[in-house]
Amino acid sequence: MNFFEEALLSKARDFINCHPGPGTPERDRPLLRDRPLLRDRPLLIAYHGDGDGCTSAYFVHRFLKRPARFYWVETPDFDFEKAESHILEQHPQLLIFLDMPVYNRPHMIQKLTDQGIRVFIYDHHQPGTCSPCDGDPSAEGDPSGEGDPSGEGDPSGEGDPHLLYINPAVEKDSIAYPTCLFAWELLEEKTFFEKEVLYMGLYTETWLERVPLFQEFSPGLQESLKETAKRIHASFLVQEAGTTHLALNFLVKAQAADSLDTALRSLCENQVLSNIHDLIQHEKSWLMREVVDSIRELIRPRYILIRIESKIRVCGLIASELRWKYPHLVVGIWQKWKDRIICELRRGMACRIDLASLIEGVKAGIPLLTGGGHPEAAAFAAEEEAFFHALRKIKTQLAEGGEV
Repeated sequence: MNFFEEALLSKARDFINCHPGPGTPERDRPLLRDRPLLRDRPLLIAYHGDGDGCTSAYFVHRFLKRPARFYWVETPDFDFEKAESHILEQHPQLLIFLDMPVYNRPHMIQKLTDQGIRVFIYDHHQPGTCSPCDGDPSAEGDPSGEGDPSGEGDPSGEGDPHLLYINPAVEKDSIAYPTCLFAWELLEEKTFFEKEVLYMGLYTETWLERVPLFQEFSPGLQESLKETAKRIHASFLVQEAGTTHLALNFLVKAQAADSLDTALRSLCENQVLSNIHDLIQHEKSWLMREVVDSIRELIRPRYILIRIESKIRVCGLIASELRWKYPHLVVGIWQKWKDRIICELRRGMACRIDLASLIEGVKAGIPLLTGGGHPEAAAFAAEEEAFFHALRKIKTQLAEGGEV
């Protein structure tokens, strides 16, 4: 069962493997054929540190069948200035962005391709929902074409042999397929372990029911995979960029073990991930009591927006849990994080407010540092004055039914 057209997968494989491909202009074919000879330049995978990003990075690493370096773009800031500096220092021959909202950073992408770096991007966030790293609101999502990576009004990168951008969320009425599902389909040969990894990635994206590939998985195996997925998904909430590879290292090493069960028992990375997960769960459970008490004081709420205080970034976990308790409402949990305030929004299962569009409307007049996501889950971050301005605007819009 395929979720992506074979032509698209072949195009991605050719680009990643530095093959010209049937649609490449004749003038560019020698350039691409010579690219594999650059053995002194590394391959670099830049990924989001959540479950979807980690599992997709594992799949792409397996697909490459060559040594590759990993780089986690720090969240919740999505520090692309730091990422750009690191990438240029590494000067890879191929850079693969996975689950990364880079659509509104055309100057960064242009700078990388101008250096001769081939850039492949797969994202499933709605375009136009993340502020440029220089904070210039005039650079956001310009329909004239100046706000897309290709520089020609075409986010696919057509016309630039150094760039391939794939985002199913761009197409009208399309489905924002998780990154791990695309990366899984890149693989032409798949083992049972890869299927287990896909299960974990889809679980963290709440996509399991939409992919009927796991009927042979026993209830015991499914429960084990879900618990492992939680540990992988939670690791980036505490760790700094240099150590977040624990989750990805675990997956790479587990592939070489006899089975996932063996890896869970023998790999030290799993124990560290387990400790991190337990720390986060204890913190979340304690904070959840205070949040629930605050909600009980509300009289017929039309939305829930509550502050927490923590040294761990748990606002998203709490918001995600509360969305199941309040199916008709938008839930927002916000906290101070580093030098900014971040708010995670989730909508209940019966709520139809498009949170990504809601954030986009707020950004039209308020200088957010970051902001965007999906219709059902989104987030934004801002410095204090701008944050509370944005929060007031969101409250007004939610009270009016969520219209932007």
